[in-house]
Amino acid sequence: METEKKSFDKNSFYSGMKLGVPIMIGYIPLGFAFGVLAVKNGVDAFWAVMMSVFVFAGAGQFIAASMLGAGASFLSIGAANALVNLRHILMSAALVTPWKNIPFRWKMFLAFFQTDEIFAANISHYKSGKEVTVTQILTLALIAHSGWIIGTFLGAVSGGLITNVEAYGLDFALPAMFAALLVPLLIDRIQIVVCLAAALASLCFMQLGFDRWSIIIATLLSASLGLYLTLQKEKNQVR
Repeated sequence: METEKKSFDKNSFYSGMKLGVPIMIGYIPLGFAFGVLAVKNGVDAFWAVMMSVFVFAGAGQFIAASMLGAGASFLSIGAANALVNLRHILMSAALVTPWKNIPFRWKMFLAFFQTDEIFAANISHYKSGKEVTVTQILTLALIAHSGWIIGTFLGAVSGGLITNVEAYGLDFALPAMFAALLVPLLIDRIQIVVCLAAALASLCFMQLGFDRWSIIIATLLSASLGLYLTLQKEKNQVR
């Protein structure tokens, strides 16, 4: 029995590593871009790295660095991040079923690491029919997080050498990586329709001046559409 448990833990570790390494590779240039931006906005290199260690908020960190450079108050920065991260409410709801066998104390800890990309990898792992374990989730999270920290460190210490991050395409690392994680999850017609509807709605609301609210509104509308289409599909199958 003990041998089986060790083998299971080993398999879970390799599963987490397999999911985490691609995200880590994608996070290094993105963290690098954040490190450069933070230093250019007056954030000390040490605190830029500490932000990536203890906050790990992706887009939220970019917002914080930009707002600090503009002289915004901590209250304003907190409010802006709360708005942008409202999507985590929906993400946490989506993890209820995949994490149903995870002890509550571990859920509280692992929730810290659930960025968009790590969340997508966890959902993909669950939908592939593989068992979800603490070892797998934690391995994935720590490997991905290490890429973000390494990238931030490299960007922070070399920030003075780079004048324009966008010229290197580093600012496109996040949407490119998220698109790569999203596409394999689109396995049926409803998911594809919902994905396209969310993208179109987000662009439309952005053009109408809703700014960052466009993401929240588009998410709610597309999720509602997905629920409606799913219920209609189940109703037709019953008939």
